[in-house]
Amino acid sequence: MDIQEKERIVQKNVLQIFKENFNVTKTDDEILDMKPEKEFISNHLSYYESILDIFLIEPEHLDSITGKVKDTIKKVTELWTITLHYSLP
Repeated sequence: MDIQEKERIVQKNVLQIFKENFNVTKTDDEILDMKPEKEFISNHLSYYESILDIFLIEPEHLDSITGKVKDTIKKVTELWTITLHYSLP
């Protein structure tokens, strides 16, 4: 699987997290440009924890995946290549 395919999978999952768990009604582009810690002051950590769980990323990487959603997607894609221990369907 190439890096672009991984990034597409990460983006799809991250957007789904927002739409299903945070009832965000923004467009995909608006979501990609937002900073969860500013939008969801009290529960933004659950967003990041969901990402760590989905992509089997170690908790010590939490600080490196914060910021704008589009930046998080790129960083998670990089980290996911390191921790990828299973094959995707």
